[in-house]
Amino acid sequence: MLNAPQTGLLKRLFGGTPETPLADGGPIVDTAADPAPAKLHPGHEPALHGMLARQILDAHLRNRHQLLDRAPSDFRTASAQETHILVLAMATAAQADGELDATELGRIRGRLQTSSLDEESRTRLERMVEEPQCLEGLVRRIDTPRLAACFYAVSLATVDKNAPINRSYLRYLAQRLGLPADLVVRLNRQMGLRL
Repeated sequence: MLNAPQTGLLKRLFGGTPETPLADGGPIVDTAADPAPAKLHPGHEPALHGMLARQILDAHLRNRHQLLDRAPSDFRTASAQETHILVLAMATAAQADGELDATELGRIRGRLQTSSLDEESRTRLERMVEEPQCLEGLVRRIDTPRLAACFYAVSLATVDKNAPINRSYLRYLAQRLGLPADLVVRLNRQMGLRL
């Protein structure tokens, strides 16, 4: 049974009159609570339903892309622009501790070799990897939840996950990218990390 605040909320949202069941199961209209229910302007109810439906659908599609997409650190299906961003994301993660070591550089080059970029683009990106990168500039170029998840995944795959400074960087990166906590946990587990 609905309590008084709930019935008042229903009246304000939908302009209808709440029904209270009788002891024998038949409904009666409760007119004592509000003898003159507020009238909604035409179109309010469909607009409200439309807004809620869009929000639910957007959330569902974001989760679906994150859960059903190929491995987020796979460059074979990434566009040239995405590959560029993701390679620089790896370089930024590698340089978070102040240096780009040979192991990290090898990981970046290995991923770059699996991309669909031509040789000239790969060579140009390899040169950029050794230069300091601006994380904020890269994050501003991310325009989809899937790309944000890939950005985090490739960063995670690049660094030594046991180093405290890298763990701190990954926590900051997840927050800066606005990734859902459950997605971060899932990606961390895939890579053998528990933050």
